[in-house]
Amino acid sequence: MRQTLAMNAAFQPLDLPQRNIAALNSYLTKVQSPRLAAFIRYMLEIHPADRLPGRDDFDPMKIPVLLSGVVLVAVERSAGRVRFQMKVVGQNVMDASPVPTRNRYLDDIVAELPGAGIIIDSRMKVLETGHAYLRQGPPTMPFTFRMTILEYVHCPLAADGCTIDQIVSFFSYRGDDELPSR
Repeated sequence: MRQTLAMNAAFQPLDLPQRNIAALNSYLTKVQSPRLAAFIRYMLEIHPADRLPGRDDFDPMKIPVLLSGVVLVAVERSAGRVRFQMKVVGQNVMDASPVPTRNRYLDDIVAELPGAGIIIDSRMKVLETGHAYLRQGPPTMPFTFRMTILEYVHCPLAADGCTIDQIVSFFSYRGDDELPSR
């Protein structure tokens, strides 16, 4: 059912960018990680007023110190089903994951990790609402190192300005601000 909603979600093109900008602005007041706040500020900086940003707007070379926490997934819609394929996975995220992630589909990863359904559910929320999604709190799935707080934001990207075809995310693990940038 959720996948069908996300497949058919129709947003008013003029409302979509304003809702996303408002969500990102509200998240700035909530996040604890300075690195996550810097990522959100960058997303606001590249966000056009009249459409969602596309992958062409997102320039990773503008945020080199943040790349270790960045993940880019492609949204694939086919035969009434939505799948997410990991395209880019930052080094901190790869190090935190107990299973390989790069170039894999999220539903395949979820099958290997108990409690990992949130990695699909949170991205589905981006498709269903049309705007960024913030999560803060304790981890709900296994990681390779201990942490007490996980913060992340998933941000929609749309080549046509309204149909979300990629989701770029930034992950901050309690204590990762002390990790060297890679």
